[in-house]
Formats: sequence, C-alpha cells, structure tokens
Amino acid sequence: MLNFVQSSHVYPMICITITCYCFAKEIKMQVDIPNQGKIRGVEVSKLRIQKIIAYYGIPYAQPPVNNLRFAPPVTDPLPSWEGIKNDTDYLPSCLQTEEDYKESEKPFLQLISKLNFTLAEDCLYLNIFVPYGDEPKQGYATIIWFHPGNFTTGTPSMWNPHTLVYRQRIIMVTVSWRLNIMGFFTTMDGEATGNYGLMDQQAAMQWVKRNIKLFGGNPDNICLMGYGTGAISAGLHLINPQSRGLFNKVIAMSGDFLSPLSVKKAEEDKDLLDRLASSFGCNRKPSSELIQCLRHVDGEILVQQTSNINWRPLLDAKLSNGSTPAFLTDLPMTSFEAGDYDKVPLLTGYTRMEHILEFDSIKNVNSTSSETLQSLLQDLISSDIPAINNSESTCDYNYDNIIDAVMFFYSPARPTKDIESFRDLLINFVTERNVAASVFLLASFLSRDQPTFMYRFDMKPSTAAAVAHLPEWVTVPHLFDLLYVWGVPYWSTSPDWDIRDKRISDTIMSFWTHFAKSSNPTENSIYPVIWEKFTEDNPGILIIDGNFNMSNSKNLNYKSFEFWNKYYPKVKAVATQCCESKDHAVVFQSNLFLSTFLVILFSIINLG
Repeated sequence: MLNFVQSSHVYPMICITITCYCFAKEIKMQVDIPNQGKIRGVEVSKLRIQKIIAYYGIPYAQPPVNNLRFAPPVTDPLPSWEGIKNDTDYLPSCLQTEEDYKESEKPFLQLISKLNFTLAEDCLYLNIFVPYGDEPKQGYATIIWFHPGNFTTGTPSMWNPHTLVYRQRIIMVTVSWRLNIMGFFTTMDGEATGNYGLMDQQAAMQWVKRNIKLFGGNPDNICLMGYGTGAISAGLHLINPQSRGLFNKVIAMSGDFLSPLSVKKAEEDKDLLDRLASSFGCNRKPSSELIQCLRHVDGEILVQQTSNINWRPLLDAKLSNGSTPAFLTDLPMTSFEAGDYDKVPLLTGYTRMEHILEFDSIKNVNSTSSETLQSLLQDLISSDIPAINNSESTCDYNYDNIIDAVMFFYSPARPTKDIESFRDLLINFVTERNVAASVFLLASFLSRDQPTFMYRFDMKPSTAAAVAHLPEWVTVPHLFDLLYVWGVPYWSTSPDWDIRDKRISDTIMSFWTHFAKSSNPTENSIYPVIWEKFTEDNPGILIIDGNFNMSNSKNLNYKSFEFWNKYYPKVKAVATQCCESKDHAVVFQSNLFLSTFLVILFSIINLG
C-alpha cells in the first residue's frame, strides 16, 4: 500500500518574511497544458519534509469506451476540462481480474501493495511526479514506467515513486494502458487489429515528449523503463517506426523480448472469436457485426470470461485497415537482424532465479536421476513444440532430438545425488532459457552502436520479512530486484527493513537514475563500483551481489547464451520440420541426432 502523506495544499511556512518564495512555489504547483487545461499538483511528503509534487490523472487520449473500445487511442482532440483539475490520488486502473495475478507473484506483491485499487474501462491516464524545488537548467531527466503483469494485470497505483523522485531528483511518469482483451483483442482483420495496449503506451510517450517541459523535464532526455512485459513493451517501441524519437534510452529488466514466444499470430485467437460470438449471442461474421456486438457487452464480464487467454502482442502486418499503420509487422528478431531498430543506450539484465517460483516441479524435486531430469526438462520445453492442428495429419515431429540436445547441455558431468546441485541445474535452465539468453542477445545488438550495460541480480534481501514466503534455497526470483530499484525499503517501516537493504537500494537507485540522466550508470557515482560497458568483444555483466564484480567464467556460464541463441533454434527448426512418412522419420531422426550431437559438441569445444 502507498504509505506517505498526501496534501492538496502547500504548507504555509513563514510567509511574512519570504512571501516571494512562497508565491513562486504556489505558481509551480499549477501547470497550463495546451489544448487541455490547467492542472494543479499535490504535495506528497514523507516525514513532512521529504516533498515531491504529484500530478495525478492526466488524460493522454480519449476514454476507450463505446465505439472506441477495440480501437486505437484517439489523441486528436485530447480530452480537455474547464477550471483547474486537481485530483489528489490515482484515477481508476484499466480492467483486470484479481485471479489473473499469479501465485508466484504474491510474495512480492504483498511487500508493495494491496490489490484493492478501483477499475474502469475509462483508464487512459498518466501521472507525473516531480522533485520539489528549482529544476536544473537543462531540465530533469524523465523516466516513463511500463509496469509488469503478463499483459493482463498491473497498475500505476502499485508503484510508489516518492523515494526515487525525492532521493534521485528525476521525473517519474507512470502510465495506465489497456490490458488483456481490452488491449490485445483482434478479429483477425481490419475491424479490430489488436495491439491497442502498445498504442496506448505510444500515445502516452507522445504526450510526454510534447508536454514534459511544462513540468520541468527535458524532452530530449526521456528514458523508457519496463519490467517483464513492460520490458517487452519497451523493446517493441525500439522497432516501431512511430515510437522512434519519442525516447532517448531504455532500461529493460527481465524481459524475453527477442523470444518468438513473446508475440503471437492473430489466427491463434480464431477459436476465441467463435466462443465469444456464441457466448454473447453475436453474429460471428461479418466481423464488423461481431465487433459492434462485443462493444455492447459489459467490459468486466468480457475481461472475466477471457482471463484464461495468453494475451500478448500480435503480428499485425496483414491486419491494418489503412487508417492505422501496423504496429508489429514481423518477429522482433527479424527487425534486429536487419538492423531496423532505434539505436539508443541500453541498461538491461535479469535476476538469478527468474520465474523459478512458477514451477512446483522444481520446488518439490526429490530425485536426482537422469530420468527425472529428462522428464522435467521435457515438460519445461513443451511450449517450444508447435502444435499439429489437423488430427488426421501424418506429420511427425522429432521431439526426441530437442530433448536430447537439451539433456546433452544441461546434464551434470557426473551423476549427482545432491538435491541442491540438481536443483541448481534446473534453476539455470529456467533462467537461461526463459530470460537470460534473450537479454544477452538484446545487449549484443544495442552494444554495436550505443553504450550498453548489463547485470545479473544476485542480491537476496537481508530483511527476514521480505523473504518469509520464499523457499530458503531461493535467492532472487522474478520481480524481487524491483524492491531495490524502486527504493521499497524506504517506503514504510512495515516490515522493519534491514539497513543493508536500504544501502543496497541507494546504490541501485543511483545506478539506474544515473543511466537515465547520462547513459552511464556509474558516472559521477559516489559508490566505488566499476561497471564496464557491454561490448560484443567484451560482453561484461555486472554481478549484483555483496561484491559488485564483473562477470567471469567462474560466476557466469557464457556457453548457455550461445546454446539458446545460436544452436538450439537450429536444432528446433530441423526437429520440427514435418516428416510425412514414419519410416522416413526414423531415418531422419537418427541422422539429425548425430548432426545435432556434433554441432553441440563442436560448439562447446570451440567456446571452451
């Protein structure tokens, strides 16, 4: 829960002798936004003296309701108002369900928030948090935050910006954007093209670029910062032509942006369209009638009934209706391989145990046999095997070759009976496959042209209450590094945070905001940490633990990046080619296994 005092007025101070000073502060609290109206900030303070100014609920697009549901955000004209807008708290968040929050996320969420925020379909608002006092001559560096949440959940109201803004003197902008069916529904044609949540983000970025100077910000020093699906979003803005020029650098944390699984094809939702038409008594075709019918369905019911869908960005090149350009024309990897992306400074990284809490099979492992390892790995890579939609097809995939390649790379050199060592193999597999390899590849691309810095977060909180709901063997799962990035140890006294966590948080906040200001996380830093740039020739990664040392062969397995980024895609591509004949498949399988074995063996020897 947000834990700081809010007030809608300026404290009177001693205005008899410093009237001019108080008058200047009074003027600064109010901003006149062209073509929209006047807005008054609210003083947000902790301990009464640690003050920032918050501007809540600024509309950056028309409400996406009625005929604007399942449509790109409308920004011309922007919403306007009479008088002075003076909201003193967050406006409603975009529609979502509490059931969509994963159990694996609960240990983190209970440290920062309670899921008791209000929801509405009218939700396209941003919030601006500004340091108290006179801004620097060039204006404040500005960070635009895209929250995590699997494109189905999340809200700006979870994130308390006070500590970052007050202690680091940057402007923070938090954005509410459409989620789930409201943000990513498509009719597979031009009637509803999808990707509205990403278009919302883009509209917010355009608003910030145009207006942040009014709030003391520098429009030429804007940093996108995202985590998880927020990081994937930031990555997609790197390749979208209309987003380029709206930001100057990117902080992308724990996002598998370059994985082909991060996006989907529109036709994957075909069955959903049939189901929605049947459930709500709509005509399935033409799609214009379907979309009009669904626009009259209660939004909360729509979201509830589609909460089991894996919503994510769509490849929409063939869906454009001409009035709105496609947002994502091809796989992100294709754009990067072609050099077609915005070349800006990058700070990126991942945690030591990404997504490990999602796998009960790993948490409860009680055998170290080779058969157990193979069974677990086979389950974990099952999503990599494309489905055969036609039950009568004679197509035969070479599933065994994929698991053979993975087993060859991850099996221990010698059999082990130690559960902890065995679990470490599985932890490395999950983290490297799901996030680390993609992050490493993104850093490799951006580092060719711009300063790039990469990290691995190994710092487990010292505060007992912060890790009370984690298994003892878990260090830093997904999300837990955000405790330090957002200065959570300073948010409240509950739990009673260990002083070590506060000091580490000071360091991390300093690094992240220094990057936002200057593209160098340790420039002018008071902390004696050497963070080398990541380059293709010297891909150094800062290991954030008690020592803050750069990576080496003892604390990081670089071979895993090569395996997942270069060799595994080739193995999967060949193994999932359709073999129409079972006899042919047997021969092909044998030859493929031999070639796969030799490729991997050669790669390991070569990398070693």
